[in-house]
Amino acid sequence: MFYNFTYGTYRSAEVTGAMVLASKWSNAANRRREGLRAAHAQDAATLIDLLHTFMRLKSSRGARVSPLTLEHYAESVRRFLTFTGPPDSPTRALNQLSAEDFEMWLLQMQSEDLSASSIKRHLYGVRNLMKALVWANVLDADPSAGVRPPSEATPAHAKKKAIPVAKYAELLALPTSLHAENSIRANRDALLLALGGTAGLRAAEIVGLNVQDVDFSLEQLTVRGKGGKQRLVPLSGSVLKLIRAWITSRQAVSAEGLLRSEALLVSLTHRNYGGRLTTKGGRDIASTYYQALGLPPEMWGLHTLRRTAGTHLYRATRDLHVVADLLGHSSVTTSAIYAKMDSEVRREAVEAMERLRDDA
Repeated sequence: MFYNFTYGTYRSAEVTGAMVLASKWSNAANRRREGLRAAHAQDAATLIDLLHTFMRLKSSRGARVSPLTLEHYAESVRRFLTFTGPPDSPTRALNQLSAEDFEMWLLQMQSEDLSASSIKRHLYGVRNLMKALVWANVLDADPSAGVRPPSEATPAHAKKKAIPVAKYAELLALPTSLHAENSIRANRDALLLALGGTAGLRAAEIVGLNVQDVDFSLEQLTVRGKGGKQRLVPLSGSVLKLIRAWITSRQAVSAEGLLRSEALLVSLTHRNYGGRLTTKGGRDIASTYYQALGLPPEMWGLHTLRRTAGTHLYRATRDLHVVADLLGHSSVTTSAIYAKMDSEVRREAVEAMERLRDDA
């Protein structure tokens, strides 16, 4: 099962697969005909539909591919079609592209000051479109296959910082101090921050939680992660306390007849009051506290909280396998960045070396 964040429902991989197979792309001859037409007309909507179908059928994740990934890839296709020119008179035809065309596109994005990571994501999105066109027998081969995205000038562990331990404690105290007259908002916001910064959840995992995912007896949380993978996350005493406080506040929202979702965290804005909190909503909430704490703009994202949890977990345990398990990483290689990011670990290593020399 995987979660559809747009509609707040679950769909099975089997149902999604049946929907894809029933689409206009299921027949090879029709797939080629529609693909040729869309490529010639540079029809963004149809090309994106082809891409999404290809991803659900042929990608490694199959029907479990994240809706957010599909949305990002659609954005990349639209950006690329802007580069190739207007549909009525494109400067670059999709069936005549070369590696140089993609290299020119990368240079253009670099001139627009896009980050290396954004350029990489856009390239991969359009590369999958090229693969989809090969699958549709519109192209003989992927013209972007040998094109490499630009590398980051600054290593990820140096650019992406975690919140220091003392600052993180200040962050968790901010909702109560800034919203002393609004306990409902204070309790929700404090839990949002703790689910990311202490439990280490991703943004989509936080907003995807439902009330029934909390198991108070076993003190754990059922989390649905990337690719539909499910894991159990143990809850610390501090997070359990915040959950109980928010559940009480949430019941007050329900008593007013304004609760419109089974979501654990709900929106408190007028337009979506009582509905499921969105990732953008969560990001906006966290950013207000980051600003109040004086954090630099490059840290104003929900992933800063997860990065903080990973870094603090590694400092506490020195065990990458534990970090990988708790954060839902498929490999400890992913978790290793938290060891590199923690400057205190490096400082302790240098001091340990000095003590060793002093004792010699």
